[in-house]
Amino acid sequence: MSNQMFKFSDLSPAKTLEEVYKVFNPNLPISPDSEYYLPRTAPGIKMLAFHLKMADDYLHMFLCGHRGSGKTTEFKRICMDPEISEKYYPLYLTILDFGREAVNLTHDAVLVEIGLQLVKEGKSFGMKPGLAEELENWGKQIVNTFLHNEEARVEAGAKAGAWFAFFKAQLGTRREWKKEEKQILEPRVQDLIDILNRMAQDLKNKTGKRLLVVVDDLEKGESDSHKEMHTRLFQENYEVLVQPRFSVIYTLPVYYRAIPGRLIPNDAMYAFSAVRLYRSEDKGRDKPPLAASGDGYKLMRGFVESRLADPGATFEEDLLDELLRIGGGLFRETARAIRDAAYFAMTRGSEKIESDDVNKVYNHIKKEYQPIIRGDAIRILKEVMESTQGWVAGVEPYLQSRAVVEYENDDLWIDLRHVLKPYIRELGTADE
Repeated sequence: MSNQMFKFSDLSPAKTLEEVYKVFNPNLPISPDSEYYLPRTAPGIKMLAFHLKMADDYLHMFLCGHRGSGKTTEFKRICMDPEISEKYYPLYLTILDFGREAVNLTHDAVLVEIGLQLVKEGKSFGMKPGLAEELENWGKQIVNTFLHNEEARVEAGAKAGAWFAFFKAQLGTRREWKKEEKQILEPRVQDLIDILNRMAQDLKNKTGKRLLVVVDDLEKGESDSHKEMHTRLFQENYEVLVQPRFSVIYTLPVYYRAIPGRLIPNDAMYAFSAVRLYRSEDKGRDKPPLAASGDGYKLMRGFVESRLADPGATFEEDLLDELLRIGGGLFRETARAIRDAAYFAMTRGSEKIESDDVNKVYNHIKKEYQPIIRGDAIRILKEVMESTQGWVAGVEPYLQSRAVVEYENDDLWIDLRHVLKPYIRELGTADE
């Protein structure tokens, strides 16, 4: 299995605010075999793992959730599960490693990235050299077909792998392609899938394990270009993404289940909501009381306290609960809130996080969202606060930006982030 996935972090429980600032880095990866890992009981991720264990054939699965909700850590746990690692050879990819062109991702670009990673992994299981050559030749043919500069064509074919830079550069011009160019590409993509299938079969022949590919972080991005990328992959080219004859897990934006006419079937989509900290009946309150006996509250409290040598020496009374509210049940947002609170405390010369520091975090996050809250957004976000169940029409961009968060108990429900509730109540709607 690729070691790229497991970047172990040497963490010691924080004793000072400087150490708090370091251990609550929102981008700090945690391995499931770390003492700091806390297992999730989210139904969607449990069902996904179960289906992988029980499958007699390959599966194409889509994990749908917020950014920063812990999906990557759970992918690691799944791949380290003894029953799964005995059956599968996991291959982890993140579009964060695809480069700045990720916003221009196409269905064939995702498949190319899988193939290139398989070539790298092939050195450890003895892949047939001819398969890597086939991928290389495929890439050169694609580049040459759509390159009209002879000098560039020569450069693309000059050495192994040179074509890939030209291939990525071409992604940015795909939207300008004519129908004829797309028709030329389509059968070539089928050739690429055939190469990948033979790579997966070669791996199985040599290791006795099926290939399991995880394509992570596809849900990233809030811009219109990112939304176009999501539509391009999961609507226009969904049928291509599910053609490989090996198992693949793709991540999806949290709003994707609400897409009208989406092609991904319900039984292939797995929900991964934020951790629920309070009851849905209390969502109408600006400061909902936290459900201290609930599994979600215990999980998020444990997430924080496991990284601290003495929580009582880090926070004034009740401030940890307020920071959990600010985090909204999202691991990355919670870590960020605590880190920022430590920063504000340090700038005051304090050795402890106090109410003034938490208030600054609250206002800092609120001000980040204020520029996008205007016009129809006010009406939508007020409706989110007032709704007793289900989703709200037009809420998708605010779910993607995490101004609104999705939770789950017996039902799926959404709520406005804690830092925005009083502000939204004070605003008039677009019609007023």
